[in-house]
Amino acid sequence: MKAFVGVHPSETAIETDLAWMEQAVPRADGVGEIGLDPRYSENGPGNPQLKAFLAQLEMARAADKPIQVHSRNAERECLDSLGGFTLRRVLMHWFQGEALVGEVADRGYFVSYGPALVYSKKLQRMARRTPRDRVLTETDSPVEFGPLGGCHGPCLVPSVVFKLSELWGEDFETTRAALAGNAMRFLGLPEKG
Repeated sequence: MKAFVGVHPSETAIETDLAWMEQAVPRADGVGEIGLDPRYSENGPGNPQLKAFLAQLEMARAADKPIQVHSRNAERECLDSLGGFTLRRVLMHWFQGEALVGEVADRGYFVSYGPALVYSKKLQRMARRTPRDRVLTETDSPVEFGPLGGCHGPCLVPSVVFKLSELWGEDFETTRAALAGNAMRFLGLPEKG
């Protein structure tokens, strides 16, 4: 089990005390889910959400921890913020920036795909364009998926792996093993042989 710590953008629309994170980040396995989301507040300069994101990025950088970034509807703003830091392991979670897939790949960031990949043509196009060694799966989904039997969460990960195997033209086990290796690299753990 791995534990990440962070303050989600939904909780940073007002000034947020992040002092507790100074103690938590060194002991955590990573930092996240952090980022920007205009549903909760504007993302302009001086905004509490942006200040919290930048502060958490700095803590992760200083501790050399992997980062999980929430960038929904703020993909460009998140990438601009990330550009100010030297970060080795960044995961773009629930990433929707189809036009930015190339930039994310060029930076060496990971992109996670969740249950919506099974039926979203946009996400399928994005997954085809994301370098295979930079793809992770995720269990997060904003709604229960009727097309997938009304379940959500970890029970859908095999469906995501199966869809990726179809998109990449390989068998399920090859895809599963590749994704496991990607996860180990993102977490900074030795890959299992």
